This record gives sequence, C-alpha cells and structure tokens, in this order.
Amino acid sequence: METSEADGPRRRDAAATRQALLEAASSRFTRLGYDRTTLRDVAADVGVNLALIKRYFDSKEGLFKAALASTPRFLGRDEHFPQDREGLAEALSHQLSAGAWPEFGEHPVLMLLRGSGDERVDALRRKALDEFGRQILEASGGGPAGEDDERLLRAQLLVALGVGVAVVRSAVGLRPLRDATAGQLAAPLREIVEALLAPPADDR
Repeated sequence: METSEADGPRRRDAAATRQALLEAASSRFTRLGYDRTTLRDVAADVGVNLALIKRYFDSKEGLFKAALASTPRFLGRDEHFPQDREGLAEALSHQLSAGAWPEFGEHPVLMLLRGSGDERVDALRRKALDEFGRQILEASGGGPAGEDDERLLRAQLLVALGVGVAVVRSAVGLRPLRDATAGQLAAPLREIVEALLAPPADDR
C-alpha cells in the first residue's frame, strides 16, 4: 500500500501531539500526583480535545503508564550507564543536583510518591521504585538480587535517599540542600555509596 506525501506531516503532527501530551501529563503527575491530575487539564495544557488522550492512551492509567515509560532512565541512558560505584555516585550527584530536571519542573521521581487509591496504578509505582533499586545494584557491580537479598535492601536505602532529596527540595526548600550542585553532592554521595554498597572487606 502506497503512502501519500500528505501522510508524512499528519504522522509527524500526531507524534508531536502525543509527545506534548506525555510531557504535560508528566509535569502534572510530578507536581500534583495521580489523583489530582485530570485528563481534561492535560488536554487543556496542550490545547487539544480530550478525545485525543483517549485515542492515544485509552485511559488515565494508560497515560500514567506511558508517562512512567517515557521518563529518562533513573541513572542515565544505556551508553552513559555507570559501570562501578564511582560512576554511580557521580550519576547520582547529577541526578539529585538543583535544576537537574528543567523539563519536569521537579525531580520526576515525585510522580511515584503520591498514592492514587488505585491498586493497579500503585503497583506500577512500586515496580518503578523496585527497578530503580535493581539499577543501582547493577551499576554498583553486584549481580542480580533476590527479593530477600540484603544488597537489594541497601540499594533501596539509596533510592530512599534520592527520593528524600527530591521531597525535601520540593516541599521544604531546605538550604543548602535546595541549591546543591553536582560538585557539592559528589563527595558525600561517594561516601554513602561506598558505605552501603561496597562488598565486605574479606570479599575484596
């Protein structure tokens, strides 16, 4: 089947509209949480008909799932994924520095914190946070962890630290944490990463 030249711009417009809806939804989910974000408001942010959201994403849950999937990988793109604890601390220092996420307005992890009252959506939130912990283990040089592995607990403590930084910066504006740069965060984060994730001395 041949495609007319007119189909090209239409497809590009559809892709641009879908991306704009994802960005608007991500911003609202991050700032307001799932429950207070409405499809009507997201559509209004982009200036499109509400029916377009349902066409592209089917439902609010579908939009939330797509927004999660479109969020940058917690520790960076695959080609820049940290390969050791030193790289992990450096990546975290950039991720948690002031102004690191201008396209979201706040750290995108905030969209995972507010309860939705919908168990399917809350399961998506838990899954995303669990994946963050496993990414940290991968970056630290540890092998895959089981559900009861102490290393996973330690990685999740590091996730909780990152979440806490995002919350304190957003909700409280505590200084100097609010304005801390990647350079200022790097040294203390290296110490924390080593304390939590370095193997026992007899395993080195």
